This record gives sequence, structure tokens and C-alpha cells, in this order.
Amino acid sequence: MRKICILHPYLEERIHEIEKGLYPRHHLWGTKALSSLKNVEVELLQSDSMKLNPFFEKLVNRLLFRNSPGIKAELSALRASHRSTLVYSVCGPLSLLPFFGKGKLVSWVFRKPNKSTTGVFAPYSKDKLNRHAAFLCLTEKCKDFFLPHAPSTFMRWCVDMQIFNGNPPTKEALKPFFLATGKTGRDYETLIEAAKLTTSEIRIIGPKNRKPLSLPPNVLWLDSSTTPADKAIDYPTLREWYAQCTAILIPLDGDEDDTCGYTNLLEGMAMRKPVIMTRSGCLDLNPESRGFGFLISKKSPIGWSEKINLLARRKNLVAELGAKSRKIAEEEFSENRFDAELSTFFDNLLHKTR
Repeated sequence: MRKICILHPYLEERIHEIEKGLYPRHHLWGTKALSSLKNVEVELLQSDSMKLNPFFEKLVNRLLFRNSPGIKAELSALRASHRSTLVYSVCGPLSLLPFFGKGKLVSWVFRKPNKSTTGVFAPYSKDKLNRHAAFLCLTEKCKDFFLPHAPSTFMRWCVDMQIFNGNPPTKEALKPFFLATGKTGRDYETLIEAAKLTTSEIRIIGPKNRKPLSLPPNVLWLDSSTTPADKAIDYPTLREWYAQCTAILIPLDGDEDDTCGYTNLLEGMAMRKPVIMTRSGCLDLNPESRGFGFLISKKSPIGWSEKINLLARRKNLVAELGAKSRKIAEEEFSENRFDAELSTFFDNLLHKTR
């Protein structure tokens, strides 16, 4: 019997909410689908149940595991490597990989590593990358970097079409608004400057360290500094805001190797919304070329305000772009498609490791 142990610390705390339909299923990253493989046993590791002195854990993480998911996750995966055929790490490469044995670890990777993650003790050192069984890559650009180290495949992510079902809101908003949400890699400063050039309401769900001292009267800011972010706004409410808004705004900092905004993008598409997004990052999904939104040049308040004002005026265009958005989400980013691709990938990999 072949065995896959799954390292996904974030899922450990949310699995029961997902099963009840209270948290998006795309955060499973295909882990449930692997249970359908023939003659394969699947185990979700429980790294958080490991008991460590909090001071010791914090110190060791700061000294040795600064760029990894932490000592609990590392030790859980190390132990699992001795009783499994493969370890599937949703949280990326691991620092303790040399102790696993070569060809044991399959890691999701979102971008090429920076210098702080490539030292001798870091998870992305050349030796550790070469020891992988394979890499799952969120972009083609990412795949090109990791392919020389181990078999690598580009796999598009997915979105929960049940929570983000594209249906109309249960209650119409008092007035039209545009919605921006997300913590990392966001350029809210430019969006707020754009808000001064439009009368449309803009709602921002973002961390307080990105909030300016003063906001224009047409900007509503909801603080999402808490972890997890849905303590600030639960998913039923977020889904309702998605349904009510005119369009989704994704202002990004412009990191050419980053995938920031991906979750927001897919959820907005599933909710049948046009997307306005900064021309940055390396996602293999372009709202403008695919006909469901617009790309804005980096640091361009005027570019943002022009497209916001355009959609505020033209309801027919909003409906047209939104319909295209939902169609692409259904055809290319469904959970069933993702699960099937991931299962096939692991089935082929397991046959090679016999």
C-alpha cells in the first residue's frame, strides 16, 4: 500500500469548517481528491498537536526555520517521511528535507526564491531543491525556474463554486460600490488616490498598516489585520459583498514574480464580476486579454478612476464582463478540474517511485 502524507498546517484548523460549507473548499488544495486514488492511503498530518515550549518554538523558528512553515511542521513532515511514499507539502519546500531521503517531497511553489530563502539552512537551497520528487507550480514562470531541479508542472488553481456561486445578492446595496480585498502585495495608496477622482463608493478590506491617516468620504475601510482574516468579515458576508458590488478591484505593488491577488481574482470571477487589476505579478490569467476586465499601469490613480467611472456608467458592460468572468471560472478553474489534474499527477508520480 502506497501512502501520501499531507503537510497543510493551515487546513488543520479549518477542515471542519470546510466540511460544513463555511470556508472555501479551494483551500483544500486537492487534499480530499487524493483519497480517491487506488491502493493509496492518505494522511493529513496534525502538526499543530505537537507540544513544544512556546519560547523554545519561537526561538528555533527565528534561528533555523525563519523561511519555512516552522519547527512543528518540519518535524511532522520528517516523521511522516519514514512511513510514507510521498510527503505532499502545500506550504512549500522544507529545511529538514536532507533527512527525508531523496525523492520523498512534493512541494507547491508560488514564485522563484529570493536570497533570504536560499542559504545553506534555508528551504530553497540548491541541494534541497534537487532532492525533491517534484514541484507543483502556480505559474508557468515559476515552473521554468524549478524544472531544472526536479520534475515540475504548472497547475492552475481553483475556486469554490458553491460558496462563490455567482448568484445575485440576497439584498441589494443601498448604493453601488466597488470592492477591494486582500492583505499582501496591495497598493491601496494608489487606489485611495483614485477614489478622490471618482464619486463611486469603494470598500476596502485590508490591514490597518496599509490604511492612510485620512480617507476620502467615499472610501469605507474594514480592518482585516486579524489572523485569520475572516474574523474581520465572515464568508457569508463577504460573499454578499461580492454579489452586491459593481466590480472587483485588485491594486498590486507590482512584484513581477508574485501571485498576490490570485484568490481575490478567482473568487470575483466566480461571483460573476468584472475585475480591474494592476498590470503586475506573474499570474497566467489576464483580465483584459480574456475579456472580463481591465489592467491598470502601476501607480496610476487616473487609470484606476477612468475604469471605475466607466463601469459605474455602463451597467450593460458590467453584465457582459461579469458573464465572461463566470464562464472562464466554470470552464477553467473548477474544483473538479483541479482535483482531477492533481490526482493524475500524483498517480503518475507514485508509479514512477515504485
